[in-house]
Amino acid sequence: MHYFIAKSFLASMNTTGKITNVISVVGISLGSFALIISISVLNGFENKLDEKISNFDGHLRIPNSISNDKLSKIKSLKEIKSVIFNYERKGIINYLSNQSLVTFKQVSADYFESFNEIPYVGALPLENEILLGNDIASRLGIRAGDIVKISSPLDKRFILGFPPTLEVKVSGIFSSKILNYDNKYVFISKTIGKTLFSNVIENQFIDLKLHHSSKIDQTRMALSNIIGSKNISSWRDRNVALVGAIQMEKIGSVVVLSLILLVASFSILSTIYLITIRKIKDLGILRFLGMKMDDIHYLILYQALIIGFRGVCIGFVSGISVVIFQNIFKIISLPNDIYAMEVLPMFLAFEDIIIILFINIFFISSTGFYGARKFLKYDPLEMLEWVK
Repeated sequence: MHYFIAKSFLASMNTTGKITNVISVVGISLGSFALIISISVLNGFENKLDEKISNFDGHLRIPNSISNDKLSKIKSLKEIKSVIFNYERKGIINYLSNQSLVTFKQVSADYFESFNEIPYVGALPLENEILLGNDIASRLGIRAGDIVKISSPLDKRFILGFPPTLEVKVSGIFSSKILNYDNKYVFISKTIGKTLFSNVIENQFIDLKLHHSSKIDQTRMALSNIIGSKNISSWRDRNVALVGAIQMEKIGSVVVLSLILLVASFSILSTIYLITIRKIKDLGILRFLGMKMDDIHYLILYQALIIGFRGVCIGFVSGISVVIFQNIFKIISLPNDIYAMEVLPMFLAFEDIIIILFINIFFISSTGFYGARKFLKYDPLEMLEWVK
């Protein structure tokens, strides 16, 4: 009954009431739309970041000190796509009169099988070639095909007081747009590593790449049963500051865009006020006919919910439609030289929809309860006095 009376009140609004009603609906729909798009874009960039870093470091990392028996068990896990043995060591790269401190990352040949997700100029390295980050190349003026000198001062083998130096060809230059990688890493093969470093190079750690990043927690649990949870880390564990910055950006976006919903909620309050003033006589009649003040409360609340529901539906349908169309038709493009991706990534999880819906319900319900409680302290005779 409350719903139908509230709906009839909204349908009989005058011009001013209809205008405020439209403003309220538009405000709620814009707020919902903005939240969906913002969270979808942030999720999309986070997923792309996950893909890029996983291409460099794998999804999970374990120490190389595990036994062959345990390693065989790990390789047999169905979630594991590839097992990559890595070794990192600080070193120096020289080109002409310029030099820079870098991190040499010794990788096996199968490391670059999934490297196609990272934009690069030139070619992937052969056994006696290297691949380096764009920031290093820009800093030293290096281009693909140039010959550079690399050395490892931390190595124990010195020749006449100098560390061994190699001349190698730069096969390509990658650009992940991740500062910690583009300005840090130089990829080398085991062949170069054996010559540049100590005679016997032990792999420092083992990176595990999964078929699906969504299986990280599940795989981590399976690995903990084999080698113990303390020996397992993900890229998120090793980049706490970066992950924290992403989460703070999400929270900040939600808070700022929720202000749109807050403003729209105030316009709902104005609409309810105008309707109540116009329908004071009707409310008085209903009160005299036996309607309790709690029923008046629910009547006003239903009006707020109806207005808000219309805005939420419009905002959700339009926002989700944009996300779907972008993922299918790739409508919005990005400059690849800036973002290292050609289209705007968008991803909306079910839990995101629930959170946005909850935020809407909170603001709309709060507005309805506030508007309703405003009238609980007045009886119908007092409300009729407002018209005079």
